Amino acid sequence: MHPTETFQLAIQFVPQAGVARESIKDDVKNWLLGVGEESFVEGALDDLYLDPDYEEGPQEQYRELGGDMQPLSIYKYDREHLVALKEQLEASFGSRIACELGSMQTETWMEGWKESFKPIRTQRFYIYPPWLAHDVPSDRIPLVIEPGMAFGTGQHATTVLCMEAIEDLDGLVTERSTVLDVGTGTGILAIAASKLGFTDVMGTDIDPDAILASADNARANEVALVLEQGSIPEALPAQQVVIANIIFYVLRKIIGDLAGKTAAGGYLVLSGLLAEEARDMRALAEPFGLQLEREQVRDDWACQIYRKA
Repeated sequence: MHPTETFQLAIQFVPQAGVARESIKDDVKNWLLGVGEESFVEGALDDLYLDPDYEEGPQEQYRELGGDMQPLSIYKYDREHLVALKEQLEASFGSRIACELGSMQTETWMEGWKESFKPIRTQRFYIYPPWLAHDVPSDRIPLVIEPGMAFGTGQHATTVLCMEAIEDLDGLVTERSTVLDVGTGTGILAIAASKLGFTDVMGTDIDPDAILASADNARANEVALVLEQGSIPEALPAQQVVIANIIFYVLRKIIGDLAGKTAAGGYLVLSGLLAEEARDMRALAEPFGLQLEREQVRDDWACQIYRKA
């Protein structure tokens, strides 16, 4: 069961002499990523890309229409976590930001997902939210996901690419046993691996809300996952498959640890990469005995499958 109250930390950006607000926002984003707070939400602008006659590109449109003014928001069940984060942000950025802590009923917060979360079909799976359970096709493996407080609901191109990579592995791996999903989010990739016959599947995430969401979704899909708060468990033996759908900023720091947890002859799936970062990722991975087997790009995002020599 989800807690009844959800807390929101909104971060506004205050104009400074000689410093662009967009620059402050970028600094805050990088700071959040550096302390492991990846689940922030950026304010959106309605109808931003709907004018086909607009001559400038999306980034220029975003700035001209005030996108750099939009706040960042972080949602958690744990109020004390956000209180501590607010204090750290204010100590680091001072008058350049203004933070506001608020709350809402979790039911109200979760209602906001219902309009944007639509079913997704891949070659093998049909991913859907529980409120659309009445229309599940018979020719796909059903995978029900309640977004909860975590992200990675399957809507993002990187998650869909990873789903397709797991389907590819179903044909590459003859004996399906161990899987480690680092940064599991809602557990969608770990659950997919379990449904394809992998017998020992572990998901880890530094966010306690993600572990809660993954446990709920595993029960809803009637699969057994081992879930652990953290990143890469030191005592865990090398795994047949390791999955990490995490931004490149983090992947480049942990690629050695990910490679170390991938068994000889096993596979490492990496996503969260922009297409332009894929070549750099390959250059970082190869010294650890990882050979690129497959790469797919969609909506400017890339997913790579490596095999450990």
